[in-house]
Amino acid sequence: MPYVYRCRRCRATSPPGPRREAEEYRQQHRDSEHGGLVPDGESIARVAGSTPDPDGRYVSSGGLVALLVVLAVGSLLARLFGH
Repeated sequence: MPYVYRCRRCRATSPPGPRREAEEYRQQHRDSEHGGLVPDGESIARVAGSTPDPDGRYVSSGGLVALLVVLAVGSLLARLFGH
């Protein structure tokens, strides 16, 4: 899940990346631009449109297997009862 660091005072935004990279960028920015002080309005935010879990945008393999099993059982029952 990508994060960005934003300094509203400087209107600066880090490139998207893991939270650890955004935190490192924040510290570098504080040290170089603000003398190590914390500027008002800075934040680390999740990139809009990204999913909390990188695999969350895909169908679960377990769910897909369960659906196939239900369909197979339904097909078998339909054949056994002649429909």
